[in-house]
Amino acid sequence: MAIVQISQIKHRRGTSENLPQLASAELGWSIDSQQLYIGNGTLEEGAPEVGNTEILTQYSNIGGVTKYAQTLVSNITANVTGLSFDNTDPSIIVTYSAVRANTADTSKSNVKTGTVTISQYNTHNTILDSNVQIGDVGISFTATQVANVCVVSATVGATGADCALTYTINSIAI
Repeated sequence: MAIVQISQIKHRRGTSENLPQLASAELGWSIDSQQLYIGNGTLEEGAPEVGNTEILTQYSNIGGVTKYAQTLVSNITANVTGLSFDNTDPSIIVTYSAVRANTADTSKSNVKTGTVTISQYNTHNTILDSNVQIGDVGISFTATQVANVCVVSATVGATGADCALTYTINSIAI
């Protein structure tokens, strides 16, 4: 009869400042920043440098990509923080998630996730919102030209609670 052994693989973990130098291909988890790392190994093993390399996850802070958060008040149109661009940026792509309490069932939330693409040429703006929605979040986006700046605004409908908007600017075509 075959012998079956069940094993558990464990990886190193600790806070960002206390995460040790990991061995070659060893994984390490930073519990405070929720970042995942892999050990580079030694120079003798062919590593370009000794150290730990971050494995990208949803918690990674990629240089130049910032995750924004903003609360949008019900029944108000407000400029979306960080989404103002001069007319030299012809195309901007933004990924977003909007969450709003469900007024019919307070144990649930209405959620809308999607991608907004803003295209501009001189003083002409177009906006395309590709999304998936669970429940009625009641949020819409507009792009307006103010002098040489394209400003993105969001409007949240009158019925319901305030809306929690999180978003990242994925690309700016130059």
